[in-house]
Amino acid sequence: MKRILLILLTLSIFTTSIFAQEEQGDIYDDGYVYEQNGRGDQFLKINLGTLIPLNFDNHLYAGGAADLGFYYFLNKWLAVGGEFTATYNISIGHKILIMLPITFGVIAQPYTGNFEFPISLNVGVGYQTWQSIDYFPSFVLKASAGAYYRMNESWSFGLSSSFMWIPQRFKDKSRNDDALFLNACIGARYHF
Repeated sequence: MKRILLILLTLSIFTTSIFAQEEQGDIYDDGYVYEQNGRGDQFLKINLGTLIPLNFDNHLYAGGAADLGFYYFLNKWLAVGGEFTATYNISIGHKILIMLPITFGVIAQPYTGNFEFPISLNVGVGYQTWQSIDYFPSFVLKASAGAYYRMNESWSFGLSSSFMWIPQRFKDKSRNDDALFLNACIGARYHF
């Protein structure tokens, strides 16, 4: 009987030590600093805004613009990608100018805390139509800057502004033109 009690006592001591919970969790510090963006991170962006003509002598009213873009980070500061933009403006004669530029470029994106400040330069080609005249391909140069707030790991929201230069060149040099536009947008970006 003493042996059975001794065995049961020994087993109960071992089983309580096996199933005991630790008061503190493991502290593991690998020394790695987690950055907001890193190599291989990507994002999709959508912007909606107003397109303001800069050099049309009040013959073209402010219109609308929508951007859809994709970018891939090469490191925590630099990303490459492209954008598709759809714009429209109405003239004083109620004619519509439609432009559809596709651009590719680079973004430098410094950040502090949850605030990101993308600065981009894109080049590409565009399609334009105005008074039943189609113009393709036209060269497009687009420079942008913005400020976004990173709500969480996946979403950021903010404001941006871009400048577009769209030159038109014809055989008849008197018809050549340089269209200049300013775009002010609100935007959302999905990070993955």
